[in-house]
Amino acid sequence: MKEVVVIGAGPAGLATIKSLSEYKDELNITAYEISDRIGGVWVNRDPYKHTATFDSLRANNTKEMLGHPDFPLPSDIQESFIPRSMVLDYLENFASHFQLKQFIKFRHTVLNVDILSSVNGVEKWNVMVRNEETGAVTNKKCDAVLVATGHETEMHIPEVDGMKTFTGEIIHTRYFQDSTYYVGKTIVLVGAGFSGLDIFTEIHTVAKKIYLSHHDERIKAPLPENSEYVPDVARLDGDDIIFTDGRVVQADIILLATGYRYDFPFLSENCRPVVKDDHVTNIYRMMVDIEHPSLYYIGLNKLGLPFREFSMQADLATAFITERIPAVSKEEMQKEYEERYKKYVTDPGLRPKDFHIVCLTQFEYADTIMEQSGRQKPGRVVSEKIYRRVMGNALKNFLKFKKSIYRLVDEENFEVVYEDPVYSEP
Repeated sequence: MKEVVVIGAGPAGLATIKSLSEYKDELNITAYEISDRIGGVWVNRDPYKHTATFDSLRANNTKEMLGHPDFPLPSDIQESFIPRSMVLDYLENFASHFQLKQFIKFRHTVLNVDILSSVNGVEKWNVMVRNEETGAVTNKKCDAVLVATGHETEMHIPEVDGMKTFTGEIIHTRYFQDSTYYVGKTIVLVGAGFSGLDIFTEIHTVAKKIYLSHHDERIKAPLPENSEYVPDVARLDGDDIIFTDGRVVQADIILLATGYRYDFPFLSENCRPVVKDDHVTNIYRMMVDIEHPSLYYIGLNKLGLPFREFSMQADLATAFITERIPAVSKEEMQKEYEERYKKYVTDPGLRPKDFHIVCLTQFEYADTIMEQSGRQKPGRVVSEKIYRRVMGNALKNFLKFKKSIYRLVDEENFEVVYEDPVYSEP
């Protein structure tokens, strides 16, 4: 039997274990999780690791397209944008339904992953782990490693001239839990991705003033009276925050919704990928290490339908590991990576980090992955339709889009149960 190691038991890790477990007669599966529970980022206030969620967070995707394709959320849930706690309950049910916890070693930290040997291009791996309950360090030899640790651990703190001189507070949104600390404060909120907009929605009713600093031309939704858009921060000088248009304001707090960096501290230098400008380089199908094709990354992509994508990527990795589909040569993999980078980054003039931002390209990607793995997933057509509508609504008015309610009609269609009237306006 092949020995396979999965790192992480959050949503990506659970999807990976589920796909691998379908071949448990051929694979000996061991998953390591630093916490004492499953759920990853959806576990708030985890006593064993810091996660990037807060108490009242709601999912950015509707329940109709949030769940794993093989295990949809219950249809009797009335709301579409469900709270964090309900997502966590869903993951618990998912793990129980497919009996996944039997493969997970909780309270185990992966210290090091390294190449043990390489014969005719086939690598064996050594995974060093520490049992956090006993302190014992052991080594696990295996044939494949699947990294499913997410990408919301290492904070991205932008370098701003004069940052050390700022007399107020600079806080990353990773530490946000609720709006209490921000009552009556003047805040410069830097970043208008989902984390920034979610937190804006939480604090705008209690803050004295919010300056929403971003450079995304698509985000033009009307703001409350105590808030306004401003461009990027150019520099800081004591009390002053100077923006790129020359405007100067003062604030109590600069709240950084600037995201996270890819980080793989447990991978040795022999196999750690080169991350350049927050772009994980040289990966085939956005998940297979080209130089080390038995090393897989499940869930690198951003701004897509993550649970669906985890499931599809895990199926493809499983198909390779079990040799149900032929291996791909390094030359072919390199060609695919270079063509994808050219198509989605170089040609449209985007940044290297945008390679992983899939948005509307995710559906073409999903079709490719499913065709190659030979595993088609239900809900492909209707999930794209709902996703496009939700993203359009979020850009039009991000304060109200999570109040919408949708209902699936069939595999290709959905109906709107409720949307705020603002979305009917021209």
